[in-house]
Amino acid sequence: MHARRSVFVAMAAAIFFVSGCGASASSPTATPTKTPAAVVEQDTPAPVILPTSTPTAVPATPTPAPSNLSPFTGLPVTDPSVLKRHPIFICVNNDAFSRTQHYGLSQADLVYEYIVDGFSLTRLTAMYQVNSPERVGPVRSARYPNLWMLYMYDGVLACSGGSDAIRYLLKNEVGFPYLDADIDDPSNNVYFFSIGSDYRTRMQASPDGVRRWIADQLGKCQANPALTYCQTVLNNWTGGTWVESPWDRAPFNFSEQPAGTAAGPANVINIVYPGGNNVEWRYDPVKAGYIRFQGGQQQFDLLNNQPIVSSNVIVPAAAHELTNIVEDSLGTKGVNIQLYGFGDLRVFRDGQVFEGTWRADDRTPPRWLGAGEAPIPLKPGQSWVEVVQKIPDMSYQ
Repeated sequence: MHARRSVFVAMAAAIFFVSGCGASASSPTATPTKTPAAVVEQDTPAPVILPTSTPTAVPATPTPAPSNLSPFTGLPVTDPSVLKRHPIFICVNNDAFSRTQHYGLSQADLVYEYIVDGFSLTRLTAMYQVNSPERVGPVRSARYPNLWMLYMYDGVLACSGGSDAIRYLLKNEVGFPYLDADIDDPSNNVYFFSIGSDYRTRMQASPDGVRRWIADQLGKCQANPALTYCQTVLNNWTGGTWVESPWDRAPFNFSEQPAGTAAGPANVINIVYPGGNNVEWRYDPVKAGYIRFQGGQQQFDLLNNQPIVSSNVIVPAAAHELTNIVEDSLGTKGVNIQLYGFGDLRVFRDGQVFEGTWRADDRTPPRWLGAGEAPIPLKPGQSWVEVVQKIPDMSYQ
């Protein structure tokens, strides 16, 4: 299963990296490949090398968690069978207007925030394995970091389009299913739905809708295995069975009590993001979590009209590079973020900060590690992963 991981380096041609923010133009950070690839400049959509893993030292296997605990929230579930289904990842718009319309984020197990589009703004990708809110949005297009995420977590991706290069990879070369609103549901009334007319906020999705699409695709493959998408993606994803296999990935480490290794108090976290999109998290002991602000405004989930509160705020630093992928009609270039390998890390919970490193590869979700590579236990509940270029892009007090 997922045999396409072994052919990452043979894919297409290379990304042509122009100088990225935070990186030296004379010494760009290398893409995670095992052999160099040629640089090609052309007018057609830029072909891309998919992310590959770098072997890293893996800490000792922790004691298995109880079978009814969510792997990414540490909370008990009433139906353990949901923990065997592949998590659904949904791309969510996060420009200044769209984040006033966020719906369903409080129900996600995990939310990633990352820089996109010429280092001009951030986008969110929310992951749902346990909960299935009836509405998640506003849904927007896929970006390069989604490729890294989906392999790590063995998930299913749902977005509203993408650049030609990214869409080609997602529909033809990756080893996981990708539901594209423009291609798979152009009427926006089968697996997605539309509210209003503003292109930034109208598209909505639901985890159940994505799961219906998976079931429909596998049914088509069972009836006609020769269909292109069955052969290019779903054959590898199902191991040729056309049946969704049980999901199995390593969980995060959780504990009700924080470790005794905190580096100090952290009641307010400030994260510098481009384009006036700075994020602030303020610890609230009553809510037992961090309340989210962005661009100076408190953030709410319109699903329940409640503030967005996260039990954990995880800040990994990763190399960012500007690519030759054109993301929009203005010629804005896409941003690649190397989410495999290792890097500096800060974990915030219970008003405290924990220092360490992260490690990840294409078969393992990130490990949040402290001194001696011991896992940093998260507080049971939702986590937000705020990806930055370097640790000094954030501060706390």
